[in-house]
Amino acid sequence: MKRADYHIHSQFSPDATLTIDKACEKAIQLGIDELCFTDHLEFAENHLVNYDNYRDAIEAAKAKYEKVLSIKIGMEVGFDKWKQQQIKDYLENKEFDFLIGSMHRINGLNLFNGDFFAGKKLDFAFGEYFEALYEAVLDFDFSVLGHITLIKRFFRRFNVNPSDFVWIKYDDIIKAVLQKLITHGKGIELNLRVPLIDLDFRILKFYKELGGEIITLGTDSHHEQNMHTPEEGIQALRDVGLRYYSIFEKRKPLFIPIK
Repeated sequence: MKRADYHIHSQFSPDATLTIDKACEKAIQLGIDELCFTDHLEFAENHLVNYDNYRDAIEAAKAKYEKVLSIKIGMEVGFDKWKQQQIKDYLENKEFDFLIGSMHRINGLNLFNGDFFAGKKLDFAFGEYFEALYEAVLDFDFSVLGHITLIKRFFRRFNVNPSDFVWIKYDDIIKAVLQKLITHGKGIELNLRVPLIDLDFRILKFYKELGGEIITLGTDSHHEQNMHTPEEGIQALRDVGLRYYSIFEKRKPLFIPIK
């Protein structure tokens, strides 16, 4: 069965130490058949990838590794409701195989440095997060919604055990997000950067029940030591009864049967 990692960063992301060559060589060692590079586009951080240089580097890698590794060009687009037009202008007339849409800031407040959570109860902040995802679905151009369960990465910071958290209170808004994605031909990412938790499986089950089909697997690797195979994700899809996952070519999903 073909194994693909559709969320990986390179020297074109400011928070990555991987290079395109290192990522390709590590992928080959791991037995990964296809990589899609998804470097950051973050207007809030004033990080705009030089597209021509990016594309040239990926084309060079395609030529170098063509016999052993399939390589696609993508980008991780950070949602920013105040920069919608600039994001649209940047993406216009550029060729990509795949785009991840990701929520890293809400109303200008950074999730990663804790600004978004300041002065809020955690359960309220999580509700705001899912509401923001719902609003973003139609505001931005993307193929799949990235790391829907990003919030699980912040449990350690707040000394919370994720198994003690009550997720049922978010079921309605999560289902609404998923239904909106499905209705508009967009998919979801199963992000494998950190271990999966109950919330990941809950979302996969809802997505299947609602008729969702487009799911990509991504390790969200920024460093060579973080790269790994997508086996945990493949098994999770099996466990909830999903029969395939997706790769992309020229923004069109292709489906890989799960064996």
